[in-house]
Amino acid sequence: MADYHQDLGELRSIHRPSTVRLWLMALAALALLSFVLLGLLALLNSLTSGPILGPTICLAVPLLLLALICSFLLKDFRKWSATRTTKLMVFEKGFTYESSGRIETCHWEDIKDITFRRVEVASKHSPPRRVNLIRSIVKNDGEMVSLAETLNLTTITKLITAARK
Repeated sequence: MADYHQDLGELRSIHRPSTVRLWLMALAALALLSFVLLGLLALLNSLTSGPILGPTICLAVPLLLLALICSFLLKDFRKWSATRTTKLMVFEKGFTYESSGRIETCHWEDIKDITFRRVEVASKHSPPRRVNLIRSIVKNDGEMVSLAETLNLTTITKLITAARK
């Protein structure tokens, strides 16, 4: 295998798609599943002894929330799955971006333009603010490097804009 980054200097950082959000949603789904099971047991118990309206509500609410969380989990899993092999390696003189078996190398001086998208970021302690995140990088030869959404674009934007100056 060829060394595509031999002239890019020292390795600064490696970035891959994060799975933290997927794990958090999976844990929430498991917690809701336990409430569904408790609601089901309450419903089965009430079928033999009394009114079933309360246990039905105790089953329906977590079931609906579970369906909602699972739909978000499936959507995010599909997005992550499509980009799970993506890797961005930032060096002192440039970067390499590996996606779908393609490796693209770019020196900082080869960048013609960077396109950004504005995103609103919420904070607990301050009002929401809008920040620019890298969408794609246009090289001098016209080639475009589009970065995956599943990467931590906030960190990558800071690294690339600082290294390019």
